[in-house]
Amino acid sequence: MSPEAQLLKQQQEATTIFSMPLYQKETQKALENFPITGVPFSLQLAHAIAAVKWAAAEANKRHHSLDPAIAKAIQEACKEIIENKHNEQFVVDQIQGGAGTSIHMNLNEVIASRANMIAGRTDIHAIDHVNMGQSTNDVVPTAMKITTLQLLRSLTETYDTFGEVLEEKANAFKDILKVGRTHLQDAVPITLGQQFAAHASAARNDLDRLQHLWEELYSINLGGTAVGTGLNSSRAYVDDVALILSQLTGYPLRPADNLIAATQYPDSFLTVSSTLTVIAANLTKFANDLRLLASGPRSGLAEIQFEPRQKGSSIMPGKVNPVMAETLNQVCFQMVGNNQTIFMATQAGQFELNVFLPIVAKNLFESLTILNNGLKAFTEYGLKTLQANTRVCKKHFDESYAAATTLSPHIGYDKTTEVVRDVMETGKTLKDVVVARGIMTAQEYDILIADPSLTELS
Repeated sequence: MSPEAQLLKQQQEATTIFSMPLYQKETQKALENFPITGVPFSLQLAHAIAAVKWAAAEANKRHHSLDPAIAKAIQEACKEIIENKHNEQFVVDQIQGGAGTSIHMNLNEVIASRANMIAGRTDIHAIDHVNMGQSTNDVVPTAMKITTLQLLRSLTETYDTFGEVLEEKANAFKDILKVGRTHLQDAVPITLGQQFAAHASAARNDLDRLQHLWEELYSINLGGTAVGTGLNSSRAYVDDVALILSQLTGYPLRPADNLIAATQYPDSFLTVSSTLTVIAANLTKFANDLRLLASGPRSGLAEIQFEPRQKGSSIMPGKVNPVMAETLNQVCFQMVGNNQTIFMATQAGQFELNVFLPIVAKNLFESLTILNNGLKAFTEYGLKTLQANTRVCKKHFDESYAAATTLSPHIGYDKTTEVVRDVMETGKTLKDVVVARGIMTAQEYDILIADPSLTELS
């Protein structure tokens, strides 16, 4: 057989091996028992569990509990999983009973099958070897924290970019004077730059909130096994496996101060989700402001305009919708709903275990993912290309009496009220009435309105 033909045969054999189910009977039972959403659990979670298994095999090998040859085969199988080589093997539904046992067994079985292939043996066992010194109740929450940290890292990078673009817009719009509004009514002068600087400040506050979440997630219950007492484990293993996993993932993971408490209280996930809900509230307000400012373009405010990304209607020619802001709104609505589910699941645990981690994982990972994707798309296709309509901003400002409050300290509240009433009755601009009444010259009015103390405050 030629070298080329031999290589082809090896590739075909490898393809046959990897197309075969590597999972075993417990995974098959879960497929039968939980035909709920039709969507498998998170691949990122699968990869994180594989990292936990790699670290556990290393710790068990160092403590002479696990044969080095078996440990090596397990670790090679885990490495393949982390490198996306067996994604199709993780098939268990994301909603399931058993506190994540089916997710865990799916990994145990795939790792055992692959480890046997790698080592050329048949005795590497999913529980006796792959799961040595472990339980679903410490492996799954630990892997969930790793996954959450990974998703938070991506989200903080996206949020940082979002804040930077807002600051760029604030600088670009700093000289555009417009009407500031309270109660949806004309109020006082403001610049469009000041409005966007406020949005940028809110974004920076939200970024700080995200970054403060990391520390709480570093505490893990790995080694606590079933209820946190460390049954079938040891204190030395607890410390070693956390250190090994830290080195593997790059996160400063450490054993929880109380492994029993850490096993039954998954409140750190609720802390993350609750913070996302605060962010959702802020982003909803922000997106709604932009949609109002872009309304029209002829019968609304139209003080800003979005890039036309697609047709706004299948029936109305020329219509452009603020689709990127609308998408961001919907992302926020979904996050708020997910948080309610996570709250219900977190408070529903009993005694030494919370059995509802699968639904927590599903909703938390979804919230982190859609916020990252939604904000990234909005920043790129909605915010970066956003334009100010300077002409409309000036027109609205000139035709309003927003500058009246600026006059009051100079001519008194009562006289200013008379001026405003004249503006409302005649339809003239505030400037025209002030000049006509001889209160000040046009030049004096322009200087007052353009006073940096009014429009340039940061």
